[in-house]
Amino acid sequence: MQGRKHTLTDSFKRLKYLPLAAMFLIPMSGFAQSSKNQESNTERAELKYKQRHSRSNSNNLYADGIKIKRDLSLLKEIQEERILAEGEIPADDLYGGIWNNRYVNAYRSIENAPDTFWVDLSNYTMPTMGHVTSNYGPRRRRMHYGIDLKVQVGDTIYAAFDGKVRVKQYERRGYGYYLTLRHTNGLETVYGHLSKFLVDEDQVVKSGEPIALGGNTGRSTGSHLHLEFRFLGNPINPSFIVDFNNKVCHKDTYLVTARSYDRSSKGVNINTLASSPTRSKANVKNKYASGNVKYHRVKKGDTLGAIARKYKTTVSKLCSLNGISSKTILREGKSIRTS
Repeated sequence: MQGRKHTLTDSFKRLKYLPLAAMFLIPMSGFAQSSKNQESNTERAELKYKQRHSRSNSNNLYADGIKIKRDLSLLKEIQEERILAEGEIPADDLYGGIWNNRYVNAYRSIENAPDTFWVDLSNYTMPTMGHVTSNYGPRRRRMHYGIDLKVQVGDTIYAAFDGKVRVKQYERRGYGYYLTLRHTNGLETVYGHLSKFLVDEDQVVKSGEPIALGGNTGRSTGSHLHLEFRFLGNPINPSFIVDFNNKVCHKDTYLVTARSYDRSSKGVNINTLASSPTRSKANVKNKYASGNVKYHRVKKGDTLGAIARKYKTTVSKLCSLNGISSKTILREGKSIRTS
């Protein structure tokens, strides 16, 4: 009897502590459940983060936006540097160091043009999407050296290839306001009858970059873009290079040959193709046809006298070679023929 009474006493003592145990155990179980839920939520949060990582937000940034924006900016700078440096002349060797800012064709002094030359057309951009209104070829009293594309006054005109603005001029009885671009692939393009320039002389431009607005200036009977393709000053029928119906080049490359300058069944004398005169009287041998010619790239502070002494020649000889006078101001980055 005494032992049974002792057992009941122990049981009551255990029951006495049950409320206290419950007070501790219930919060702990809740904490454990909360911890599990938190881990589960964390896993889902990480999953959502990874899903968002491949999509850009409204600011065109990614999940680690600052770093990627910086990397893309550096990549863009590198790509722009690949086109041309500020003082670099595109296709300088091919054009014998001649860089003339006045005339469309400044290359009559170049001797022995290459018989063939491969031109890269891979980054071509249509200057405008207008349809053809007039083709290349002879007209009643003159030769039409380009192709006309329909534009409205104010329509944006784009650069056909990467390159540099060589000529930015106005011709009242001809092109009107016009630009000539020298491209890194060796071609030059002419854009005539413009209403406004969007680029400056000697400015580096990329294919597809806006360069001007369409217009109806100069010798024009309606708003249109007059587009020319030239090689060493000689015009090439743009239809040989571009499929204007489909707005793309026929191929990624074009081989310039003597046939590129054909304009009729009677043939053509390429020595008389130039539609504009040139001030350069010196004969320049083309590097790609008959060996190297020596040139000096003008640097800041250079004078004709200093250049003459450096190459052991005379100022008068330099003037004769380059078709300039002793008072000509030398522009940094230009090339001077020295022999």
